[in-house]
Amino acid sequence: MRIKTLFIAALATVSFAASAQSYIISQAYEIAVDGLRLPGNVVGSVSFKDCDACETQTVRVTADTRYVLNNRDVSLVDFKKAVKSIVDKKSNIATVIHHLESDSIVAVHVVK
Repeated sequence: MRIKTLFIAALATVSFAASAQSYIISQAYEIAVDGLRLPGNVVGSVSFKDCDACETQTVRVTADTRYVLNNRDVSLVDFKKAVKSIVDKKSNIATVIHHLESDSIVAVHVVK
């Protein structure tokens, strides 16, 4: 009886897991800083290429988009100044977080 109960519990768990749907909410892109075009204003767009052979993607930013420099939130103005001051833009990487459902950029991260 105990084995039968364990089998039914295991089967129920597997059935429940199989019926659950997974959704991809956000996509992260790692881009060389020289391939990243930042917005001119807090509401605008970011452009980037995911790879050398890929087409340029342009995705909107909102007032809620976070700009993260060395793991600290900064304003867009300060972020742009810091990115501009990076000497080796080909080796320095930016991480862009794209929220797929809203088709907007959630955050842009750079560690310099």
